[in-house]
Amino acid sequence: MTGLVQALIRSLAWVGRHGAAGFAIAIIAGIALPGLANTFRPVLPVTIFLFVALTFARADFAGVRRVFAARQRLVLMTGWITLCMPVIILPSVMAIGRDHIEPGLLLGIALVAAAPPLMGFPAYAALLGLDNSIGIALLLITLAATPLIAPSMASLVAGAAVPIDPVVLSLRLATLLGGAGLLALLLRRFVGPPRLARLRHELDGLNVLIYFVFAIAAMDGVIDAALNTPGTVALHLAVGSGIAVVGLATTYALMRPIGRPDAFVLGLGTGMRNSGLLVASLGAACPTTTYLFFSLLQIPIYCAPLVVGPLVRRLKASP
Repeated sequence: MTGLVQALIRSLAWVGRHGAAGFAIAIIAGIALPGLANTFRPVLPVTIFLFVALTFARADFAGVRRVFAARQRLVLMTGWITLCMPVIILPSVMAIGRDHIEPGLLLGIALVAAAPPLMGFPAYAALLGLDNSIGIALLLITLAATPLIAPSMASLVAGAAVPIDPVVLSLRLATLLGGAGLLALLLRRFVGPPRLARLRHELDGLNVLIYFVFAIAAMDGVIDAALNTPGTVALHLAVGSGIAVVGLATTYALMRPIGRPDAFVLGLGTGMRNSGLLVASLGAACPTTTYLFFSLLQIPIYCAPLVVGPLVRRLKASP
């Protein structure tokens, strides 16, 4: 039994050392296993819960405190990561014309503009060897503000009332963050930050496995849509990928004065948004095409660590 456990730990460590490729493989495997999508879809919240708990458990709390201590800098970054997406997306939507965009896609784009950063983006930063203290601090602030600002921001972009219940969203966020925070504290108490740091690769591997399950669940309906409406799938994938790339590139270009590594982390959070949180809050009111857009958004998100890895290595090597 001990030998089996050791083999599993070594396997997780191996996966963690190749984490960037692992995330890309996870999304491909998720697409390739459509028969499991309906079965796994109910566990979407569980995967997010575990990912957040592991991210918080591994956080450098001293670094997070330093981020909160630099208040002017924190206000700048918070304002940027909250407003950048609406500022980028709204003019494009107005230029094209809301009436010329399929309503489900328009709602999906609006949810991206209104959503907080992806819950896993601090873990992505850590996986790439960057300090994730800024990511965790911004995640805490933006998640707390989401119930207050998301409905109005989504309506601003979509041009109509968007059925997001702020009360329901607040309760779900409180449950998710409170439970994940409690589990993170228990892990830090009984495992200890030093040992968690030593288990970096094993925990990275566990994150890849968790997101593999998430990928299967999130890909529900993608294969059928690709076969029946390939043009729609191609359009949604292009729009989602374009939003992610523009968010990262714009942030890095304009926010370099705060420091290039920090600007890159901020760009990850700007380009990768947690639209799934708002999709879940819509429940049955979420149109099929909006859910398809959410599913296809996962492809650039999962491939991001592999794609931007070489850029991060160049960034860290440059003076």
